[in-house]
Amino acid sequence: MLSQIKGQTCRDYVAARTAERWIPPGGKGPGRPISEQTAGRELQTLGAAVGLWHREFTLTSRPVITLPEKGKAHPDWLTEAEYGRLLRVVQGWRWVASDLATREPVWERAPESPFVAHWRASVGEAFVEDDHLERFLEIGFYTGTRSGAILDLRWQRHRVDGHVDIPGLTIHRAGPEAPVSRKRQPRCRIHDRLLPRLIEWRKVDAARTVTDGEGRPGPITHVVHERGVPIQRVDKAFGRAALLAGLDRRDIDGVMRIGNPDPADDMGLPTPHILRHTRATLMLQAGLAPREVGEYLGMSTKMVEEVYGHHHVEYQTRAAAA
Repeated sequence: MLSQIKGQTCRDYVAARTAERWIPPGGKGPGRPISEQTAGRELQTLGAAVGLWHREFTLTSRPVITLPEKGKAHPDWLTEAEYGRLLRVVQGWRWVASDLATREPVWERAPESPFVAHWRASVGEAFVEDDHLERFLEIGFYTGTRSGAILDLRWQRHRVDGHVDIPGLTIHRAGPEAPVSRKRQPRCRIHDRLLPRLIEWRKVDAARTVTDGEGRPGPITHVVHERGVPIQRVDKAFGRAALLAGLDRRDIDGVMRIGNPDPADDMGLPTPHILRHTRATLMLQAGLAPREVGEYLGMSTKMVEEVYGHHHVEYQTRAAAA
């Protein structure tokens, strides 16, 4: 009932939501605390629904949504060394020890699961390594593209989904008829280090076919796929890889992401969205202007400066030297 939307009920909702913990689909463990910002975004969705109804049917009295105070964003990000460990894990390696002198990880090949071993034995030379999470990581790390857009990327132009234009050195994050959204998905130039990987994956996929539900063979359409089938989510696999890569602790300052004595101090194990934060951070650390970073990632210059600006290599250098 719209009459129940009041300041107190909005505050009660925020209190109730922040007392809960979020566990990703298929995940285990205590999960991560739900923040006030998350509850606030949910209330904003409610407000948008009320506004839509009001535009269609003209309410005599439109309730006001009371939002929690906006907190300062402190997004987590990965160092290049942390990302390197994460990539190594999804490539089939396991961190088994650390060199006492250099503190560098010691890696060993992970044993194949019974499923993979049986699959390899049954198909013989037709066996292809499943690299969907590796592809997701590389695209996310080098372009900062949102998870959903990465999973929707295709090899050929599409009306709604984005596609990879290798000759044009461009990733189109959305098709020309994609629904309009506040989350901008501008095209971006393919990163120099990502280009050879895309060329390699395209060559592999072009030589394979996949059978549809009616048994008809066809081309592999999506860049990120599992044995030719598009993927909806990678959250569970990403979280498992993050643990195996030792990302429960930040390299940059030694702070524990999870497992603190007070669970409220946990920032949570990295999720796929951390790749977007990482790309923004690394670009600023490399000296790129906030405007250029925003254009590449699909953010406003204001957001880049407010959320990530302190990472810029020249952040407040003149002020500190004055």
